[in-house]
Amino acid sequence: MREDDLRYALLGPVKVYAADGRAVGLAPQQRAILAMLLARGGRAVTAGELVDGVWGAPAPERALPTLRTQIGQLRRRLEPGRPSRAPAGVLLSVSGGYRLRVADGACDLDLFQGYVAQAERAVLAGDPHGARRLFGRALDLWRGEPLAGVPGPHADMLRAALTESRLTALETRVRLDLELGAQAESIPELTLLVAEHPLREGLRAQLMLALYRGGRQGEALAAYADARRLLDEELGVEPGPELRELHRRVLNADPALGAAAYGPLRPGPVAGSGPAAGPGAATEQDPAAYHVPTPAQLPAPPADFTGRADAADRLVAALDTAAPQVVVSAVAGLGGVGKTALALHVAHRIRDRYPDGQLYVDLGGASAVPVEPAEVLARFLRALGIAAVPDGPDERAALYRSVLAGRRVLAVLDNAASARQVAPLLPGMPGCAVLVTSRARLPLPAAEAFELDVFTEDEALALLAGTVGADRVAAEPEAAAELVAACGLLPLAVRIVGARLGRRPSWSIASLADRLADTRRRMAELKAGGMAVEASFRLSYDQLSPPLARAFRLTALVEGPVFALPTAAAVLDRSDRETESLLEELVDAGLLEAVPEGGYRYHDLLRLFARARAEEAGGDDGEADRALGRLVDHALAAVRDAHRLARPGSTVPDELARTRAPGIRFAGANAGQEWVRRELDTLIAVLREAAARPGVPLAPAADLLLALDPFGEADFLWPRLNGPAAALAEAAADRGETAAEIRARYMLGGGLWQVGEGKGGLAEVNRALELSRATGDEVLLGQLLNVAGLVSERDEAGLALFLDSAAVHIRRGNLWGELETSANTASVLRALGRPAEALDRLTAALARARPLGWTVVRVYLQGSHARTLARLGRHAEAVDSFTEALTGCRRTGSGYLELLVEQGIAEAEQALGRPGRAAAHLEGALAAARRLGSERLQADALLGLGRALALAGHAERAQACLRAARDLRERLGVEPPEQDG
Repeated sequence: MREDDLRYALLGPVKVYAADGRAVGLAPQQRAILAMLLARGGRAVTAGELVDGVWGAPAPERALPTLRTQIGQLRRRLEPGRPSRAPAGVLLSVSGGYRLRVADGACDLDLFQGYVAQAERAVLAGDPHGARRLFGRALDLWRGEPLAGVPGPHADMLRAALTESRLTALETRVRLDLELGAQAESIPELTLLVAEHPLREGLRAQLMLALYRGGRQGEALAAYADARRLLDEELGVEPGPELRELHRRVLNADPALGAAAYGPLRPGPVAGSGPAAGPGAATEQDPAAYHVPTPAQLPAPPADFTGRADAADRLVAALDTAAPQVVVSAVAGLGGVGKTALALHVAHRIRDRYPDGQLYVDLGGASAVPVEPAEVLARFLRALGIAAVPDGPDERAALYRSVLAGRRVLAVLDNAASARQVAPLLPGMPGCAVLVTSRARLPLPAAEAFELDVFTEDEALALLAGTVGADRVAAEPEAAAELVAACGLLPLAVRIVGARLGRRPSWSIASLADRLADTRRRMAELKAGGMAVEASFRLSYDQLSPPLARAFRLTALVEGPVFALPTAAAVLDRSDRETESLLEELVDAGLLEAVPEGGYRYHDLLRLFARARAEEAGGDDGEADRALGRLVDHALAAVRDAHRLARPGSTVPDELARTRAPGIRFAGANAGQEWVRRELDTLIAVLREAAARPGVPLAPAADLLLALDPFGEADFLWPRLNGPAAALAEAAADRGETAAEIRARYMLGGGLWQVGEGKGGLAEVNRALELSRATGDEVLLGQLLNVAGLVSERDEAGLALFLDSAAVHIRRGNLWGELETSANTASVLRALGRPAEALDRLTAALARARPLGWTVVRVYLQGSHARTLARLGRHAEAVDSFTEALTGCRRTGSGYLELLVEQGIAEAEQALGRPGRAAAHLEGALAAARRLGSERLQADALLGLGRALALAGHAERAQACLRAARDLRERLGVEPPEQDG
């Protein structure tokens, strides 16, 4: 990541954003270091200054080493893709300290200071309108308390300085507001500011002046009396001379106080002076000429508007009247995402660009009866001074365009239903702008389209803090994060939970988060006063046609973050083409999202709403169960085809239930494996759903679980598959479906052993063997005996289990199972001190496996062959054999086997007295373990790496690895791995 890819924010919680807009995670001390570096504006900061600024004096004994550690971690956060030995490009080491390279305009503090400097120059140049606009841009950069939550004395000092800078800019901007005659808009803001800063006399003076100019002399005098009382009580002093002088002038109704320095901010046009005055309008020569008030219909901007900085800036830029055409921007998004709030926030920011007025209408697009365009045109024409409005909609539209010609007017068309509704409301000449919001995507000509997504977590937490108080959120940060996550980061939902907590100060945030944790009651909890997420969603749902409503309900039954078109087609029992048409209509309606890389997804709360409608609509006819049954069938057909390619020679695919779905013709084993990886979230969710719903056939679901066996092995999926396997085993036992129970317990037994729970795995396998023998179901008998051997001791009894397994596989013609058992048999033979016998068996098995190409079982056999050579003391040959196995790992794409082979090569290299080479391979094993996400495998790799590094003379790194391995093992409660005998 380069410095010009990064954006920094200090004017609120300290944040760093990558080029894709993703926030970079930082620890508190890293934020403090970053704040000091950013505040220096690219100049160097010594290590001593950083220590003093972050920890204070006297600093802790290990402050300097900790600083270096934090600097190193901060570098990795800022440049995650930088090779380990490449020089840093962003956070540089300089003589005695560090310097941060920051691109121009990449830090909000620099932008704030730049805007303020420009604004001050505009004041000196006699351009109050420009100065006011620039101060507004500077203040719009603020997102709350500067450096919120950042520790250290430097942060405290900088926080106080930044707060003072903001207040100074705010006072100057408000003074300009008053000089430009905008006292009516200033009074609410000044009232809040005075409440927040009651001892700041400059703000009090501005409030008094605004009240006086607004015809509220008594309130202006009361504001002075309140200031005098407060200063006396708090400080024992009288107001300053400027405030006392202003009080005297207000008391005497000084006429000079009543006039704005630059006249009205937006003078209203005279009716009839425009290019096409309406019928009945007075003329300039008519003594009855009257002054038409400039329309200012915008509702007040949301007081708690939070986040959306990038979206707001893009909209502001898009609504620039310098464009040589009518400017139209359309904001689309699901209900409750904050489209109206954003539109009003932006409209108020740019209102001074449209001095001839601002029009606003709620078009009722989410209601059953949207507002007709003709009615809106009548309202707008009257607001623009046209007393006699024509009857016909076409005449009204023509007159509306005529009245707007030559003027600069902003129209906010909120909650639009369709492009047909909006079209007559668009101006016809350049100079005007239209801002449209809609739940649906509207095909408006020449409109710049904006898709508004849900909040980021930081934005959601900021809104929650603004509602319930920052202290309350800071006291329960984890619970607050859980709460906004349960809200799906939807602004409406966050407002609702904030309102509920605000009215119940005795509630903890955690208590409400617990209530929302139950997805069955979550929608019912998201109600407060007149706000309800479910009601907002229902407005859109009730407008869907029956086929669309069915598609919306049933595709929500597909769990997982993203689902593919064929999956939805299976659920809906329609062709891909018909399904795509329905899903795209739902996307256009704002009820579904199309994912750029392919597929679709629901917002979490919309999914809950849709699933509730599916249960509600299905009633007793089982519509939802039948849909899920079709999904199981589709998934089983596809995974069986992938299984067949992954395990050539296996008889298992032929034993699985027949399917109605045709399956997928994969180009090869790797293509099938990639499909499973891509669809894994959905597949696991389907298994859980089938176990939980008695109306969904269980046998195909158990077969689907069994079909995933090769991919659990290749990608170490056992931590994810064990939960669904346990649920299916329990459901099958309850329903008396023995075949399904055998399959589920086979998968669960092997999976538990793989994650280090050998006792639990043995119990499951023994129960499955018992059921298999009792019922004569031999489909999995060979596999069960093999897993029983794996979870047993490596002794004669274990060897007997593997030999029995091989006999069953031979009898049933399962070549794959026979070869797999051969690798495990060799492992026991080595443990029993019979490596030569093991090598003969492996050599014969490899000869039979090679014609199958590179498969997982061939990699197993090759790895076992290499280990056997090592046991015989032939370590150089073992390295060669392991290297061949490593090629196979990469051909099959198995990260798990790659980890095991890298560990085997390392052992052989150590035996050859080459600990440096061993360490290099163990680095590869550790990287593979991290990619797989298994902490147990990481602990094993760290232990081996630490030992190899110690032998290679890298004592400091070795100790770090060994400590990390020990900490992981203690947390997981596992012992060090045994060495293969």
